[in-house]
Amino acid sequence: MSERSSSLESGPWSAEVSSDPDAAITALFDGQYTRMLRVAVVLLGDRAAAEDVVQDAFLGLHSGWHRIRNKSEAVGYLHRSVVNGARSRLRRTLVAFRLRPPRQPDMISAEEAALAALISGPLLAAMRALPRREREAVLFRHYLDLSEQQTADALGVGAGSVKAYSSRGLAKLRVALNGTIAAGEQRS
Repeated sequence: MSERSSSLESGPWSAEVSSDPDAAITALFDGQYTRMLRVAVVLLGDRAAAEDVVQDAFLGLHSGWHRIRNKSEAVGYLHRSVVNGARSRLRRTLVAFRLRPPRQPDMISAEEAALAALISGPLLAAMRALPRREREAVLFRHYLDLSEQQTADALGVGAGSVKAYSSRGLAKLRVALNGTIAAGEQRS
């Protein structure tokens, strides 16, 4: 018998324990969980997914305990189950990644579409030209008349970011609208 199997036979899953699946799995869990988790973390790179794979391996071992002929090989079976579970998880992740639909470009909201139908002009065109965060900050601060903190909470950013976005957005609007107004005055 190899050195590996002799050490397994002398483990906590010896003859008296191996007849009781709960006691045997508990002993294996206490002795092998950390080792199996390390293997799964290295294979998957994600601790939460690794914990799931190891738990599934222990559950599979427990449910199939009566089918294991040589109980001293339970650690080897557990190890193979963890490796196979990790491979399966990686395969599923890769397939899901390949089959995911392409990211859709940012679309205008229903509210923006309704407003665009009602209001057209240089202000709306200039607002649409702003980057999303600046447009949102200007709308919330100056159109909805929200405070900096309320705007920050609504956008999920800090109050300082709201100030910066609003300031940059207003500056860009001034430049865009001054050019539009100057062009309109020249036509008259």
